[in-house]
Parts: sequence; structure tokens; C-alpha cells
Amino acid sequence: MRGKRPAALGGLRIRDAGPEDAEALAPLLAELGYPDERARIAARVASFASDPSSCLVVADDGRGLVGFASASVLPLAHEDGRWCRLSALAIAEDRRRGGAGRALVEAVEAFAREFGCALMEVTSGERPEREAAHRFYAALGYEEVSRRFLKEL
Repeated sequence: MRGKRPAALGGLRIRDAGPEDAEALAPLLAELGYPDERARIAARVASFASDPSSCLVVADDGRGLVGFASASVLPLAHEDGRWCRLSALAIAEDRRRGGAGRALVEAVEAFAREFGCALMEVTSGERPEREAAHRFYAALGYEEVSRRFLKEL
């Protein structure tokens, strides 16, 4: 979204997150399964703002935030070009199925295109509470293609 005019959809505005959004992001992160303190969230918002290859966008209905998405562009060693990873997407439970999720994903995809990314990647946990998210991504054209391995450092 950087340098672009914020997108609007039926009274919903998609815009870059700012430090003032940290408090409103807290319950959305908690719904996603990642509760945290406002100060730590604000620090992460600032980190996204200072990284031109990452974005953190929010869906604002004029009364508050209804969702957010974050993404980062990844250079590749194994092929030409870049990919973009959608690292988080959360919509307030009472606002789901209203277009905010689709609008946020479209904003992130536009961001990725600005960097010449060839692919979007998203990971989603293999838990029953993520089944609706899996259906959502599939409806947007995302395909399940691989496994993911993580290791804490």
C-alpha cells in the first residue's frame, strides 16, 4: 500500500498500519492465537513500517479495525524472481464473510506485484479451528502444495 491511495470497499478502508493501531491489533492477534502486549505489537508495527519489503495493512470501517494482514517479500536462491509470504491474516470473528479478508489479501497481492513477485505463499496451521481459513484461501485460488518444518532458535 505504501505510496498508494488507500483502497475502499463498501465503507471499509484498506491502509497501512500505524503505531496508533497497536491497541486495536491486540484483540485481532489474540483471535488468531497470538495474544501480546500493546508495546510489543507497536514495536512490530514500527518494524514493518521501516522495512520496504514488508507490509502490514489493516481494514478500517471508520469505527475501528476489523482485520489485518502482513506479508514480506523473499528473494530466492533456487530460481529467478521473488515470492511474497502472507504471514498473518485475521478478521474479527463478528466481521467475517463480509469482504474484509478478500480485500486485505488483494492489497497484499498488489504489494507483491509491485516487487515483481512470481508467487504468493501462505501457511496455515493444521488445526480444526483453521479449516475455515483453508477453505477461504482455496476459494481465492491458493493451492496446498507442501509441508512446513519449524525449529525454535
